[in-house]
Amino acid sequence: MSQTRTALVIDDDPGSRRLLARWLEEMGWAVVEATSGAEALDCALATELDLVLVDIRMPGTIDGLRTAMVLHENERSRRLPILAVSASPQEIFRHRALAAGCAGFVSKPVSFKRLQQEIDRLVPPGKR
Repeated sequence: MSQTRTALVIDDDPGSRRLLARWLEEMGWAVVEATSGAEALDCALATELDLVLVDIRMPGTIDGLRTAMVLHENERSRRLPILAVSASPQEIFRHRALAAGCAGFVSKPVSFKRLQQEIDRLVPPGKR
């Protein structure tokens, strides 16, 4: 059994998605990427995950908030920590993300230090 944790990064912007994935990989995580909510839901049900990072504002019928809500309501992924990432720093987006089932919220542009703090809070280093 592998000790490596796996994170799903969901973001429609390829630059943001790759940056988050690269940072996670530097922290020792295996990373799976999804470009949409629909792709992410398929991936989450097919992959053993330890963490999800989701951009809350994505185009399409399943945006990041809806993705988080579905993951939070699903029996298999209910306990999976979800970290919302958004370029909208307004407090209303933080409240919406938490109401949708996210366990944390980070504003873009994301700093590596802030990301690491939130991930360590959601998945303590000893748990990796």
